[in-house]
Amino acid sequence: MSPLSFLAPKQWLFIGLMLGLFQASTAQNAVVRETTQTLTTYPFSDPDPVPKPGRIYPYFRYDGYTDKPVMKDWKFIELENDYIKVYITPEIGGKIWGAYEKSTNFPFIYFNHVVKFRDVAMRGAWTSGGIEINFGDIGHAPTVSAPVDYFTRTNADGSVSCFLGAWDWSARTRWMVEVNLPKDKAYFTTKSHWYNATAFETSYYHWMNAGFKAAGNLEFVFPGTNYIGHDGEVGPWPKDSLGRNLNFYEQNNFGTYKSYHVLGKRTDFYGGFWHDDNMGFVRYSPYHEKLGKKIWIWGLSREGMIWEKLLTDNDGQYVELQSGRLFNQAAEGSMYSPFKHVSFMPYTHDSWTEYWFPVKHTRGLTHATPEIALNLRVQNGWLKWDACAISSLNDTLTMSVPFTRDVPVKRLLQLKPLETVRDSIRWSGEVEKLAIKIGDELIADGQPTATRRPLAAPKEFDWNSEYGLYTQAKDLANQRKYEEAATYLKKVIEKNKYHADALADLGELYLNFKIGWQGHALPLIKQALAINAYHPKANYLQGMMEWNMVGSLDYFGVASLHSAYRSPALTQLAIRAIRNQEWAKADEFVQQAIEANSTNFDALQLEIVVARKRGKNAHALKLIKELLFKDPLNHFARFENTLITNAEDDKKAFSGLIKSELPHETYLEIALWYNKLRLFEEGLQVLEYAPKEVMVLLWKSELMSQLSKDGKQYQMEALKMSPERVFPFRDGDTGLFLNALSSSDKNAAEMGSYYFFLAALALKQVDAKNILRVGEPEIKYAPYYLLKAELLKDNKEEVLKALEKAYEIDPKSWRVVKRLAEFYAANGELKKAIRINEEKLTNYLKTKKVETSGLPEHEIYILGQQRAELLKQAGRYKEALEVLNSLTILPNEGASGAHKLYRELNIRYAATLNQQKKYREAFAVLEQAEKWPENLGSGEPYNPDNRLTWYLKKWMTQKLTKQEPQPADITKLTKNLSAYEFELLKLFQ
Repeated sequence: MSPLSFLAPKQWLFIGLMLGLFQASTAQNAVVRETTQTLTTYPFSDPDPVPKPGRIYPYFRYDGYTDKPVMKDWKFIELENDYIKVYITPEIGGKIWGAYEKSTNFPFIYFNHVVKFRDVAMRGAWTSGGIEINFGDIGHAPTVSAPVDYFTRTNADGSVSCFLGAWDWSARTRWMVEVNLPKDKAYFTTKSHWYNATAFETSYYHWMNAGFKAAGNLEFVFPGTNYIGHDGEVGPWPKDSLGRNLNFYEQNNFGTYKSYHVLGKRTDFYGGFWHDDNMGFVRYSPYHEKLGKKIWIWGLSREGMIWEKLLTDNDGQYVELQSGRLFNQAAEGSMYSPFKHVSFMPYTHDSWTEYWFPVKHTRGLTHATPEIALNLRVQNGWLKWDACAISSLNDTLTMSVPFTRDVPVKRLLQLKPLETVRDSIRWSGEVEKLAIKIGDELIADGQPTATRRPLAAPKEFDWNSEYGLYTQAKDLANQRKYEEAATYLKKVIEKNKYHADALADLGELYLNFKIGWQGHALPLIKQALAINAYHPKANYLQGMMEWNMVGSLDYFGVASLHSAYRSPALTQLAIRAIRNQEWAKADEFVQQAIEANSTNFDALQLEIVVARKRGKNAHALKLIKELLFKDPLNHFARFENTLITNAEDDKKAFSGLIKSELPHETYLEIALWYNKLRLFEEGLQVLEYAPKEVMVLLWKSELMSQLSKDGKQYQMEALKMSPERVFPFRDGDTGLFLNALSSSDKNAAEMGSYYFFLAALALKQVDAKNILRVGEPEIKYAPYYLLKAELLKDNKEEVLKALEKAYEIDPKSWRVVKRLAEFYAANGELKKAIRINEEKLTNYLKTKKVETSGLPEHEIYILGQQRAELLKQAGRYKEALEVLNSLTILPNEGASGAHKLYRELNIRYAATLNQQKKYREAFAVLEQAEKWPENLGSGEPYNPDNRLTWYLKKWMTQKLTKQEPQPADITKLTKNLSAYEFELLKLFQ
């Protein structure tokens, strides 16, 4: 299908009129254009209003998905030159939606012609295909289906760029990716920038997930000797122990989903080749910039192939070939392997560049650079080679055997991008032992060796030793599992109360609002400093606890001796100098911070502020221009520009480029950056641009009070607004609500109490359970009571009160109904559970039609599955099966609960029929138990475990034919049954 086949007729008319002009004007040029295109879309909906403090708070999930499409307009950014065309969707995570090689109209990056959101990502909503951008924590990032900021530019060299970026509010880091298309190359690049804008360490995770079509005899060209899994488990590559070529998609026709993190050889590229199409693709970057190269396959059984139609309409199944900063996407278990989680240091900027390009008509792929792609092989005494130019070539291709005079190939190549040449020569050596050069560029050194990296941790390593405990603590902190990390750090300190690193690390968790009250940090840090006066982290943290220059200079001065803390420490000193309005001293610290780290964006921003405050506006404007060239999505720089020029166009440019999801959070981040400098007027001016949201109004009130102005009206307005999706998370948020607690306005006091509770819970400042028991808010807001029920889950009486209160407030909420029904069922009130579930589903149960139910699809399949479970508990198996058979479940990734319930219901129903001596009917029902109806959201895997039903069917057959059951059959079966299946077997006794 053509990439533009979804365009509306009026857009085609415009293209037809302009095509001749465009072709005449774009020879050897790259162009960037912004378009609106109408795509078949399966939207997502129903944001979860229940606060869930945790790893990705303040983000929230979306629970609503549909199989009913709509036509929706989407913004596309298109980058095009003579060779390739790239599509970008800034409203869907900044995803590179697809890319085509123009002469063949071949999608070398998978292009999905529908936007089909499904429940796969951290926040649910996710689409397949393209190149997905992930920063922060394992999983599909919070921004993958949300609008992001973007900016386009035509560069001086004739290339075009689209800059995409967003904040990750869960970690307060900011990312930006420049997608650049040169005017005369057949590749595009993605230059990633990631900045830790906080004063503390945070988790480090980055992967680019690129989609490619699976059909066409796809070979994965991933040089390596082994693969590792998410937990660090090791397997051989490219052949497994059974001789299967795992590097061919179609030979992965076994087992479940596949995750191969390939390693073992130092290579700068990975790629793939569709042998049926004689086309390929490559992703290239210097080895040290992207260590991770991963293959993801949904699985070739129906277990995986069910996702083809779940995720697209007509574009077919896809695979993901991913690149990461680290060797694997490390799950928790990986910390017990060599492949740990790592941290991202404060005020640190990281950057790397990747090249993406098609390979045309080379009959395979063995080597690639942004200049040339090669396919080399030795067959029957001949060295055969195909070469595809990626850039214009007028250079000599040389292939030689190192340290010998053997030079089988030396040929001048004069090729335009994507032109192909092939040749052969008599030669019978090994391709891997050829040194290959194009001009002066070395493609391969002819000395292939495995990296010899250890792939498994020593079995005898003592994880309960002091170092073992400390290693686990550090790794857990780097996974954002701060409570668990603190537990292990405390164990280290129990073993050695003078372990300075553990003391400092535990102090940081307290200081950074990860595990409890900040005051707990002080004695820990003091103890670390008593052991080592020069401990870099302890000095830095102690400096952070000192608000003013006098107290902090000593500690930051010592911390600055260490390279990792030099720029952060000097940045903090500059902040304190600005608070004191010591502009010359602030400038001195800023320059030193920039000298230590030229990409410390906080220091670069402080430099602009100091220049403006010192009256050096021309210099400040120069700095702003330089910063915006490097970082076009730096909204702070554009705001500083408005302060100097006061021009309407500059003001529009500032607010107009804040396009990402939750734009008010971006305004708040800038305003509170000024607030920490005590530049309250600037912070207040920022919030004048912000949309009217609860936290914006509350901070506006606070900043006005800092300026001795009356902002009470903003506070009162905020406290009268809906609390839906208001999730305070910043370290200054709790203070906003304290004076509201004593308000004479009852509603304001209750809302202030709720927000204080939520902020304190998120920032770990107090024990939330104590707040709930002592002074809980009494607000008419059901999500609060659902949160309360979760927090007090060990207290059945309190949970019941909370859930019934939620039901009293909002009996139509499916979340409330589901949770209350679960509680009733688990606590001996099954009839009540069935009743409230049935009341919600009444209209659907009459007709079994979504259209007449008055409910969204997702509410029906979520509560419908719950109803089947409740009916199972009531012994109404046939009725439960009828409910399940009527549903169309849109699953989350890996979901199998509905199928498990379906199987169990059939077995239980067969047991009932068996008791009634209806053996033939029981046999038929057991046959049904072995089926995988795909309306339940699961496809049949390879070799499903049907031993129990096989035995039971054999037993039914014996009863029907009046044969005696064989004791050996039951003995053999029960040896391998799980406890769950054994309980099902007992139903037939």
